[in-house]
Amino acid sequence: MKSLLIIWLFLSFSTQALELPNPLTLKRTLELATTQNLEQQQLSINIALDKIELESYQDGYKTTVDLDLQLARRDNEKLGHTDYSHAFIKINKVLYDQNVEINQNAAKSNVKNTEFALQQFKIDKTTQVMQAFFNVILADMRHETVLERLAISAIRANRIQDNFDVQDASEVELLEKQTLTQFDVVKRIEAEAAQITTRAKLAQLLNMTYENRPDDLVKPDLTHFFKKELDEFEIWQKKIQLSNLELGELKRMLANLKQQRNLEKNNKEIVISSNIRLGGQSYDSSKNGNWRAGFNFVMPFGQSRRQKKKTSELLVKIKQQQLRIEQRAQALNQQALSLWLKLKTLKQRHQALTTELDYRDLYLELARANYEMEIKSDIGNAMGNLTDTEWKLTKNEFDFVIVYTQLQQLAGEDYAL
Repeated sequence: MKSLLIIWLFLSFSTQALELPNPLTLKRTLELATTQNLEQQQLSINIALDKIELESYQDGYKTTVDLDLQLARRDNEKLGHTDYSHAFIKINKVLYDQNVEINQNAAKSNVKNTEFALQQFKIDKTTQVMQAFFNVILADMRHETVLERLAISAIRANRIQDNFDVQDASEVELLEKQTLTQFDVVKRIEAEAAQITTRAKLAQLLNMTYENRPDDLVKPDLTHFFKKELDEFEIWQKKIQLSNLELGELKRMLANLKQQRNLEKNNKEIVISSNIRLGGQSYDSSKNGNWRAGFNFVMPFGQSRRQKKKTSELLVKIKQQQLRIEQRAQALNQQALSLWLKLKTLKQRHQALTTELDYRDLYLELARANYEMEIKSDIGNAMGNLTDTEWKLTKNEFDFVIVYTQLQQLAGEDYAL
């Protein structure tokens, strides 16, 4: 009943809608992803169901009480028809069943497997939500850049139109500028579409309707990630071998398989039970009293074919699991190396883009000064290049944080933004 109540609470919670903060921070977004995600709730329900199945193994140890009533007569050659009725209350309880203990141990392992699946899901969900959150901010920044370029194109097209009206510009020049403006309009429409689709994706990950999609997002300050030195790869490699959650789970499963095989090898299929019978009977009453109690011990001779097959299968599974651990360890090592090398590249690119941003900012100041002094200036391009570099720098920061978080996850480390 308790487990069923838990399932009902999960199902009812999925229909509730939490109020979305505005503006929305990354930290709050990750919290909402944890509480609202439907797939996570489904895994939690699966855990509850596995625990119900685990509890069911205890049913074999529950005391059973039966009422046995019989009204009958029996034909006897010497005595004729005799009363053959009885009334009994029978109480039985299994004290120990070796097969139940073995199956219960396997069911406990299944619960652990599902719990790990939930834990792994939360880890994967973290980077998905982070990326979706970052994509919204990048879409807004790209939209800002596109608007700036469109404004510049429109100004240039209007100037050419004015010159064309006084026959100071050709029709070819006018059509050229108008064409560029129209293409910038297309880019604006694409940028607006990206704003909508990225918000819709984030809303989906947060289990929210499209109408309740996030609006204003706070750009997180991630500069502290670039102030610390990146550990050498050998350090990360050791961390992964010692603390990787997936490797730890695979090793736990291997230990459980070995335990299961030992249990099956030593399984004598012993069953110990107790019984009590209370009541009376109309026949043989002089030989039987009103109660009877006893213990039963059952153990088949030899090992059954089922047990032999089971131990052989478990031996093969143990070898498979050992191979799986070795293969996964190698794959994780390659994955970690790829992430680490990517981090080094992203960190160096961060320095390059920071320098470029300083250059774009100074160049814009120069272009603005020339414009104010009515000297020929490309202030429009300078503004567009500055915002474009800001976008590239921000994207590089986001990419670095995602990759760094993934590397921390592989190492089984806690990560904080």
